[in-house]
Amino acid sequence: MPPPKFPAAERDLALLVDSNLTADQILNIIYREPLIQKVTLFDVYTGSQVPKGKRSLAYRLLFQSNERTLIAKEVDQAISKILAALEVESGAVRRQF
Repeated sequence: MPPPKFPAAERDLALLVDSNLTADQILNIIYREPLIQKVTLFDVYTGSQVPKGKRSLAYRLLFQSNERTLIAKEVDQAISKILAALEVESGAVRRQF
């Protein structure tokens, strides 16, 4: 497989979700964004810094276009759309550190 023609952009996204939500449910929402090429769950945290009944899921998102190099604003807008969909559909919100 030849290397991609245009570079990818990576962003990490930590979410605060209800404990009963699965990582796959979150993945399904994230993957609806057309610029997403790959999503990797890299951290699951429950502890004193997370409210009871919640957990933190951290994902690494890989954004890429087959048509052009993405600019930061496009990636930021895609993240905003993902966060809005996550909040409406699952109640997940971006975790504040």
